[in-house]
Amino acid sequence: MRKGFTLVEMLVVVVVLPFVFILFDGLFKTIAGEIPMSVRLINENTSLLSVLRQIQKDIDQAKDLPKSFAGQTASDQLLLIELSEGVICYQLKDGMVVREKLTDTSQGKAGEPRIWPIPHANIEWKVWERNGQGYAVETKTQLKYVRRGQWVKKMSHSHLYFAGALGKELK
Repeated sequence: MRKGFTLVEMLVVVVVLPFVFILFDGLFKTIAGEIPMSVRLINENTSLLSVLRQIQKDIDQAKDLPKSFAGQTASDQLLLIELSEGVICYQLKDGMVVREKLTDTSQGKAGEPRIWPIPHANIEWKVWERNGQGYAVETKTQLKYVRRGQWVKKMSHSHLYFAGALGKELK
């Protein structure tokens, strides 16, 4: 019965062990980098879906989708929705979506704005019009981030919301 290891056994371990570490190093780096990024993307997608639910709720109650109100003009960065209690303004700025209630030009902005931080989101909205009157809002969203030097797009959504009575009739 022998005690210990032979020289050949020790050399095999010393030569093979670094290759095993190199293989597992890439795996651990991937796991350590991907899991936190996935959690951030899931949280951001949840916030993005919350924005879309709020937009849908406001559009379902909409009386009109005005082109301008209180010095604000609808654009690809600004969405205006007229409700019975005032006009709601959604604005995209600095990786955030801001929802504010506008009253009229004499009163300016009313109430506290609601803010959703969504730094990796790409949000586009377009008001569909017929005879100069807005009747629906199309939204396209996705999360964009850089991974290994390339832009990656994930969790794309596309929705069409019909305003007011038309939206309720279609449901």
